[in-house]
Amino acid sequence: MQIGLLGALLAVYWIIQKHFIRTVYAVLVCVTCANRVYFDAFNPLGAPPEQRNADLRVFHANVLYTRSDYRPIIDTIRHLNPDFFVLQEMTPAGVRAVAGLRRAYPYQDSVWAKGPCYILVGSKTPFTVDSAARRSHRVIALTSTVRGRTMSLITVHPRTPLLPSWFEQRNRQLAFVAQKTAEIEHPAVLIGDFNVSPFSPVFRDIFRGRNLLSPCRERFGYMPTWPRFFPLAFIPIDHALTNVGFQTLAFRTLNTPGSDHRAICVDLVYR
Repeated sequence: MQIGLLGALLAVYWIIQKHFIRTVYAVLVCVTCANRVYFDAFNPLGAPPEQRNADLRVFHANVLYTRSDYRPIIDTIRHLNPDFFVLQEMTPAGVRAVAGLRRAYPYQDSVWAKGPCYILVGSKTPFTVDSAARRSHRVIALTSTVRGRTMSLITVHPRTPLLPSWFEQRNRQLAFVAQKTAEIEHPAVLIGDFNVSPFSPVFRDIFRGRNLLSPCRERFGYMPTWPRFFPLAFIPIDHALTNVGFQTLAFRTLNTPGSDHRAICVDLVYR
């Protein structure tokens, strides 16, 4: 912290003295120290893990559609051994690249999300899909039986709200999945890259206002996920939320080489 403050003072001094190169070095020192403070402040150890085994583990990653090497994603999934994986910004070539996961995850479904991007879900257990939700809002809403209990998983990846029409479309999709998750009578989890942070009034209105959903990261720290390459601007836009049927045991973010997002992994227990 002290080094960062010294760097800031030197940057101001060298700006006044018009020493451009020295100013750049001082700014780099400030950024490095700020990153350290940032992660200490917003990535605490969080709530201690509860002494229970998870009933459900879900892994989610925005893989970045331009990537060609899917081995880090495959290795992470095999290491974590989730019950479900959700991969967003997949392409047809990407779906073929992770075909090796079918042995462990024989039940899969995909849906076009936007542009060249698809959502791919893999499951160890058979599931049924809400085809009406797929057609109307480009989401995957599935129901399965895991460890003897009926449960649902819903995932969506709306557009980045760069245009007014995209902003409205994103909000409609999020409102739809939030209401659907809240109304399901059995345990349900909603997960995905929502392209909105929890600081947005849109997020608060949709997920904390009209619908009784619990953010899985709530007890575990800030946990930013994007943009991974610029930590000072890091915000959480990849989310997992549950209805009253689940309780969160653990929430964490993971590095995903080749992507501009950090992945998330959530462990849940039935209530």
